[in-house]
Amino acid sequence: MNNIKLVRIDFRLIHGQVITKWRNIIAATEIVIVDDKLSKDSFLADIYVMAAPPGVAVHVLSQDDFLKGIHAGEYSNGKSNVLVLFKSIGNLRHLVEQEVNFPAVQIGGLGGGVNRRSVVNGISIDDQDLQDLKFIQERGAEVYFQVTPEEVRLTLDKAIARLEG
Repeated sequence: MNNIKLVRIDFRLIHGQVITKWRNIIAATEIVIVDDKLSKDSFLADIYVMAAPPGVAVHVLSQDDFLKGIHAGEYSNGKSNVLVLFKSIGNLRHLVEQEVNFPAVQIGGLGGGVNRRSVVNGISIDDQDLQDLKFIQERGAEVYFQVTPEEVRLTLDKAIARLEG
């Protein structure tokens, strides 16, 4: 999976910050959105494809199709720099349960709501999210919160201390 340069959870998926900032930092030539529901909605999927800048391929895949691609070595051929986007922490946890382990996971945008607590501006989590993030970290991923590159990374452990403090 050496082609995968950034794994990001952001409910907005492709938007200005992802495209203009993170894409440039990792020199992404490909964006893979992993979302079962979106992969079945060709109209919405096409909107995300059109939102990408010229020269950046966008693929909207189900979790199973992404898993098949990993097992087939599609993300290990050295031919592209891939940004992988998830809409929710639960979607990523499902893949980690399938023995897909990423070295690092960036939490970049999760909206507020009932029973959600703010970690940093623009990122709120609930108790299930917190348990899922702990699980992902226990499987070896560095889990951190960072909306934009200009912000300092906040590790999961420091976020937990903030939430409990």
